[in-house]
Amino acid sequence: MDLWFSLLLILHLAAFAVGITTTISAPLVGARLATAPAEARPVLGSLMLRLGKNARLAFLALVLTGLALVYQRYGGFEGQSPWFWVKMALVAFVGASIILNLLLKPGTLSPRIMGWATRLSMAGIVISAVLAFN
Repeated sequence: MDLWFSLLLILHLAAFAVGITTTISAPLVGARLATAPAEARPVLGSLMLRLGKNARLAFLALVLTGLALVYQRYGGFEGQSPWFWVKMALVAFVGASIILNLLLKPGTLSPRIMGWATRLSMAGIVISAVLAFN
C-alpha cells in the first residue's frame, strides 16, 4: 500500500468515525432536547447544530476520499462487486436524507424513524464494504 492510499484511507476512516458518532449521538441529544428544561434548550440546540454540521462535513469527506480510494486502487468503478453497489445505494440513501433534512422544515421527517434508518444504513455500509473490499 503506498503512502497516498494510506493517507486517504486514514482520512476516510476518520470521517467515518465522525459520521457514525454523530449518527448515534444526535438522536440521543434530540430526545433530551424535547424534554429539557427551558434553560438547557439553547445549549442542546447549539449542540444539535454542531452535530449536524459535523455529519455533513464527514459525509462530504467520505464521498471525496471514497472516490479517490476507488480510483487509486481500482482505476474506477468498472468491475466492482455487487456488494460495492449495495454500499453505494446505502451511501446515496444517507446523502438523500442529509439533503432532505436541509431542505425540509424541521420535524417534517420523523427524527426517530430517520435516526434508525440512518443507523441501519451505516451498519449496512460497513457490512457491504467489508464484503466488497475484503
